[in-house]
Amino acid sequence: MNRRDLLRLGAIGSATFAFGGIKLLGGSRALAQMSAPPAVDRLVLTCVVDNVYDAFARGGKLDTITVQRAALDPKGLLRFEHGLAYHLESARGGERREILLDFSATEGTLLNNYGLLKVDPARADALIVSHGHFDHYGALPDLARLAHGNLKPGIPLYAGGEDTFCHRVVATPAGSIDYGTLDRPALEARGIKVVLAKQPAAVAGHAFVSGQITRTIDFEKPPAAAKLMAGPMDSACTASHFGATSVEVKPGDLVTDTFQGEHATVYNVKDRGLVVITSCGHAGVINSVRHAQKVSGIQKVHAIVGGFHLAPAPDDIVAKTVSAFKDINPDYVIPMHCSGVNMIMAVHAAMPKTLVMPSTGTRVVFGA
Repeated sequence: MNRRDLLRLGAIGSATFAFGGIKLLGGSRALAQMSAPPAVDRLVLTCVVDNVYDAFARGGKLDTITVQRAALDPKGLLRFEHGLAYHLESARGGERREILLDFSATEGTLLNNYGLLKVDPARADALIVSHGHFDHYGALPDLARLAHGNLKPGIPLYAGGEDTFCHRVVATPAGSIDYGTLDRPALEARGIKVVLAKQPAAVAGHAFVSGQITRTIDFEKPPAAAKLMAGPMDSACTASHFGATSVEVKPGDLVTDTFQGEHATVYNVKDRGLVVITSCGHAGVINSVRHAQKVSGIQKVHAIVGGFHLAPAPDDIVAKTVSAFKDINPDYVIPMHCSGVNMIMAVHAAMPKTLVMPSTGTRVVFGA
């Protein structure tokens, strides 16, 4: 293996877009749309929290990106946990924007890493939550409380649908694990404006969220253990709202979670193509990328980044995913969080020149 392969691998051996505005519908409920996918000259993606920190992961210049790694510093150690959080900084000409995407599981980890990586939430132009699992939203209520009065007034939080705020449970053979509920009214009381982006929507004029992802790939299925708790009949979390009408479901019953409201975050980097950030990929990483291509009208994929939720997947599903990656032909694949070592090894075997290994604190610079 040559130095370039080591650099890429890290240390495995050790619809409708209303561009520029938010339209209010139904009182305080905000829906966002855009007319065309925005483009940026440069994107700096910082992985604030991931499942791993690798002090030996290599950084440097690859063909068209730069990978910067956070050094091991005993005076200030980055924390890692089962969770994911990003800081996204982009530029177009002299215009600069910052977006916070997902918020890990715990306040201590998120705020520790924000401080060490010099991420200031007060500079954020928008917030995005990918879906309603605690390892992606867990520290958001604490951030909203602690930063109340310091965040930009009326800062928007983009969510892909009402189910982001429903009660979630994971059913395991050993018993159910309560994944809790993201409290929308509490966030709004802190001055955060929740924007339901069921359709593709521009974010801060630089990025866009995919809207609810069309499921077309036959081998991509949401995890069977994932459940939603049915809410009261007058709530947004009624079973009928999510299509569970074949049997009678009472409030408090568990129904299959299809992650209807999970969405991806996408940047169109000038002269490079799409950077698609799947976050957790319950909707399917290939579904997510194909949907982003369709709604943007842009076929070139520069990078596929995020959790692909293939850690528990059997080998044949991983193989089919990698085969689909090869058809998409991205310049880079950056698997994180729930992607799994099995997935990382498969990408390295089939597409070694595309792979960038994950590590908390990693910054990837796309574009000029």
